[in-house]
Amino acid sequence: LLGLAVLAPLLLWCTWRIRATSPGPALFFQDRVGRDGRPFRMVKFRTMRADADPEAVAPTGPGDPRVTAYGRWLRATSIDELPQLWNVLRGEMSLVGPRPEMPFIAAGYDEWQRRRLCVNPGITGLWQILGRKDLPMHQNLQYDFYYIRNRSLALDASILLRTAGAV
Repeated sequence: LLGLAVLAPLLLWCTWRIRATSPGPALFFQDRVGRDGRPFRMVKFRTMRADADPEAVAPTGPGDPRVTAYGRWLRATSIDELPQLWNVLRGEMSLVGPRPEMPFIAAGYDEWQRRRLCVNPGITGLWQILGRKDLPMHQNLQYDFYYIRNRSLALDASILLRTAGAV
């Protein structure tokens, strides 16, 4: 709640900029899978054109035509993730943890991959500070499993501090 209050001016400015630079809503809602496989609606700032398929694969490069000009900056700075503080306030997410996955991807998990769902998903995690999106899925999953096995307040604090430097 404190984070939302402190960041309110930035959040309002981003909302205004999104609405001023591209048609459509400023916020983007998407179904994701949370702890124990429970679905929830994750909120982010919209970085792609309003007519982009919400279930399509996320953009992997800077030249993706679905991403708006302002959306590129939001993605580069990870500011597009800040509305997820609302999901944290609602108890659907944590500040730190494995990233929440789309239902169709989680439905295809093998049993060993389902272990990611034993904790609340997070806004940031080891993927974001160590690999970002540069690593193959299996290596990123290893970061999630390391985090799950070694969760602590000190590890969370370290990840949060390093997230600021990584983005």
